[in-house]
Amino acid sequence: MFDVIVVGAGLSGLQAALSAQKAGLSVVIIEARDRVGGKVWSVPLASKRGFADLGAAWINDNLQKRIRAYVNQFRLQVVEQRLTGNAIMQTHDDRIVYPFGITPSFAPHEKRNLEMVRDHIQAASLKKEEPRSEDDEQSMDQYICSLGAGSKTRHMVNLWVRVMHGLESTQESAAWFIDYCRRNKGLLAVRADDPTGGNYRRITTGAQKIPEMLAGLVGASNIHLSRPVASITDHGDHVNVTTTTGQTFVAKRCIISIPSTMYTDLAISPSLPPPVYEVTSSTQLGHYNKAIVCYDKPWWRDLGYNGFVLSYQGPVVVARDTSVDENQMYALTCFINGEEGEKWSKLHPHDRRRVVMDQLATLFDVGLDSELYRPIEFFEQIWKHEPYSKGALAPVTALGHYTKFKSVYGKPVGNLHFVGTEYSPEWKGYMEGALCSGELGAREVVEALKHAGPASKL
Repeated sequence: MFDVIVVGAGLSGLQAALSAQKAGLSVVIIEARDRVGGKVWSVPLASKRGFADLGAAWINDNLQKRIRAYVNQFRLQVVEQRLTGNAIMQTHDDRIVYPFGITPSFAPHEKRNLEMVRDHIQAASLKKEEPRSEDDEQSMDQYICSLGAGSKTRHMVNLWVRVMHGLESTQESAAWFIDYCRRNKGLLAVRADDPTGGNYRRITTGAQKIPEMLAGLVGASNIHLSRPVASITDHGDHVNVTTTTGQTFVAKRCIISIPSTMYTDLAISPSLPPPVYEVTSSTQLGHYNKAIVCYDKPWWRDLGYNGFVLSYQGPVVVARDTSVDENQMYALTCFINGEEGEKWSKLHPHDRRRVVMDQLATLFDVGLDSELYRPIEFFEQIWKHEPYSKGALAPVTALGHYTKFKSVYGKPVGNLHFVGTEYSPEWKGYMEGALCSGELGAREVVEALKHAGPASKL
């Protein structure tokens, strides 16, 4: 019998396992995929020039202490997000080129309206107060309408929600959105690509290098890949985890490190208590997709652009320059999220590529003779199509659930413990948040085993 079984070898699960091992516990990790990392997945370029991050990619090793520690420990090289040059804003009826870092050049009254709403949300996201139930009962769109948001402002806030969570502003509560920003040092830090924000740097060898190195510390013999979980049974004095391959693992405690939206896939017995079941079975993972277009040279820079794009139209809602110049790897990473991502994901692969390329041509105002139409590689990733991910970075609770079920959401049930970036008190939705939650989950298990005998049956 092990002390702890960890279900899931994403960053949270790996960190939970490593922290438990450091506390002297015996640990085994069961992972459904044939790799570690979960939504942190880097694939090599055929050109041998580096890696494309199909999932999580950005870090801030100044503001994120756990990431910083691993970057230093594993001697990883990082590259700063390139900001030099003009950005592009595509509204429903206009194309705006503007200096990066300022509000797009809307009409004066539209600009004032956007800045009023932005500043209100920023101030709310810097307060220490817990989310309010009245804000949880209304969508983000309803919330900003009550502030007097105009049409362009509503589209901008919807764009923020699409980019961050793969949803529309009508699908996510204001309390969830504001608290997400609060856990990440405020709205402006979530949006920032400079040293003040979460999109500051990337790892030149791919973000998956961190989970791979963590797996090495945990030990390959303690990690069982390609073992999807069929059932989890809490017997009161121990937990049985059975895989679809017919193996059964036994431990005193079990840490579940998968998105809460997927708990219903695990056949947990006894069933989760009604409040826990209600909140977790109602969370949703947004439509979160990437298209990464790689080139021999960064042609957009020659035109005076930094590669940063925002679009109300889609399918690409935001794009960034994700080049690693030292490797001669030049790329634009396009996010295709929310309703636009859902529509895009249903196209045939050649049509998905075509609409991305054509939209980029419109955004950068170039023709068929442009380098844009001569990429050396093209990657796409549709996270809804991943059976062990099923969508965006962090599950979003249903309207009203975030505050209603605060006392049970993410809390232990019998011998079962839950970790994941969705539960993190800091840098929620980021790799740092996943590490933080894993660390806290392991501490929870250590304390439970130290101060209690066998848990009573549910």
